[in-house]
Amino acid sequence: MPVKKILLSSLIIFVFIFIFEALLHGFLLRGIYESTAQLWRPYEEMKNFFPYSITIQLGFSLIVSFFYTVIVSEKTLKSSLSFGAFLGLLFGWTQLGLYAYMPIPFMLAQAWFFGVFLESVVIGADLGLIYWE
Repeated sequence: MPVKKILLSSLIIFVFIFIFEALLHGFLLRGIYESTAQLWRPYEEMKNFFPYSITIQLGFSLIVSFFYTVIVSEKTLKSSLSFGAFLGLLFGWTQLGLYAYMPIPFMLAQAWFFGVFLESVVIGADLGLIYWE
């Protein structure tokens, strides 16, 4: 098992996720979150959960990197993009489904779907470039 590549890809994916999520949720979707403020923790309270968020993002990065090494046998850019697209559909579809359970605007659920899909495709590309044989 390529432990060094798993750790390297996990770090790269973590940095990407951290930046992407900050831009998506902290900048692009900020207006929607402000208009639905009654659904979310107050900003000051959310700051207390920052270490939790970092831990989740780091754990996700490790899990995705490990699954990639186990699941994808042909480590090409094409197969890596397919892996990322599959992850994006899987996780994005789940995000879209939250609309049925949470009183959020459909536009927010759609933004979550497309955000997760794009994020996952980029993660697949990152993995492909790191593991390219």
